[in-house]
Amino acid sequence: MSTIKNLESLPETRNLGNQSVFVLPLEIKVARDSFLHIGATDSPLADKKQPVFSVDGQPVIPASSFKGVFRQQVEMIFIKKKDQLADTLGLIDDQLKYLLKPSIPASRPSKAEKDLFNQGYRKEHSSIKVDEDKIEVPRKNNQRNGDPIGLCPVSYFFGATGIEGYLRISPFFPVPGEWRIDQTRIRIDRKSQTAAPGALVTGEQVKPGSTFNGEILIFKERQGSSFGKCRRLGGVDIDLWLKNWVEADDPKRKMFLINEIVIPALSNITVLGGQKSLGGGVVNIHMER
Repeated sequence: MSTIKNLESLPETRNLGNQSVFVLPLEIKVARDSFLHIGATDSPLADKKQPVFSVDGQPVIPASSFKGVFRQQVEMIFIKKKDQLADTLGLIDDQLKYLLKPSIPASRPSKAEKDLFNQGYRKEHSSIKVDEDKIEVPRKNNQRNGDPIGLCPVSYFFGATGIEGYLRISPFFPVPGEWRIDQTRIRIDRKSQTAAPGALVTGEQVKPGSTFNGEILIFKERQGSSFGKCRRLGGVDIDLWLKNWVEADDPKRKMFLINEIVIPALSNITVLGGQKSLGGGVVNIHMER
């Protein structure tokens, strides 16, 4: 997926009510040697189990499913490119580089998620709180007198508890056609190494080569602040990772975040959905122009 040379080269801009957005139209294509399975709830009235998520009879990639994978790739960008991003954003020492660490979306991370604290993630949850008419942002080590660290950079794009982010993701709908196929699976008895009795399951898959279309919207402004700048609420800076950035050209700030974070993260998405151990979910993503 190629980078953009200027904001005018983006595929589209659009007004959404009284808000203006950049539009990134995306095409998701299931690889020819794979299939797609994003599961829906089984119906007790149907013999077929493991259905794919559908709307009006057509398989759909829900925005929530895509967002989860997309967010994870943005997190990886901030972890793997921390030093490079820090140089550009003016975060010159380890204490300032801490501001680039992503947080885990859950306010109560699981034991497995806590292991990520040693792999480049913050311990502090990203949220905005109003305490006696004051805005409270996350502080180092979750201490009331700790240094303010603001929202994590990934929350800037996807939102956090108490505040929206700059990105909105649509569902992805298939091009017209019948894209579903039935899938039959059977469990093997470990001792006899033959088919286990009553273990035949019929489910659904989306065919190899199927194509889905959707879009990502990038809001030009949120909470009165332009995309690319540190937001300020109630006199409090909430995106401290952007506060030291000396770049004064507003379009260049926007292009940097799109070219160095959004587009690389999209390019790194190669698998969606479930049944990965069976070879499912391999996809190619392209930005339409």
